[in-house]
Amino acid sequence: MTEELDNLLIELKNEDSKLIEIGKDLIEVNGMTEFTFYCHSILNRTINLNRGYITLVNDNNYIAAAPLVRLNLDSLLRLFASTQSEFDVNTFAKKVRKGGVIRKMKYYKNHKERLRDVKLVELLKEIKGFKWTEQIYDTGSGYVHLSNQHFYSSVKIVGPDTVESGIRKTDEYVSEKEKIAGTYYMQQSSKGIRIFIGDWIEERKKHFA
Repeated sequence: MTEELDNLLIELKNEDSKLIEIGKDLIEVNGMTEFTFYCHSILNRTINLNRGYITLVNDNNYIAAAPLVRLNLDSLLRLFASTQSEFDVNTFAKKVRKGGVIRKMKYYKNHKERLRDVKLVELLKEIKGFKWTEQIYDTGSGYVHLSNQHFYSSVKIVGPDTVESGIRKTDEYVSEKEKIAGTYYMQQSSKGIRIFIGDWIEERKKHFA
């Protein structure tokens, strides 16, 4: 493992305390509301996906770790959806808790459009600092569903006429560059979740100032 990857994994691990802290801040400002519980479920999921990802990468099992990049983005999209629906955030959170399906909810600016993942990515990528979400949505989905991503994780091209392949209990065919990128985007999703909740907290404080 390179020093760059090792440092990124340490930074990802350090997200834990930051995610917990933002969850505490939310309770202080917003109390125990439907939206607070919704955010806490996302924060809890994010911490444990981060933890699982780190464990798998350290165990040379990036093939199992890679789909978690897409799942972390999913958490970010679900949080973002709470601010884009036809409902206020507490009503939105309550509907989700009771089994409401986000992709069937309407976009608040155009009730003819539903909050499907593609729509959420389309909206989110336009926000400064979140353009990367489109690429990760497309690439990450390739790891969730069997695709060419899995082909290249089991095959190595060693020359113009030579291909090496095998069934291994390791990720030796996965490049370090790919692991670095995956770890970086795990961290970006985690940070994005903190940013959205943090911004919401600040707006809430202004409302009561």
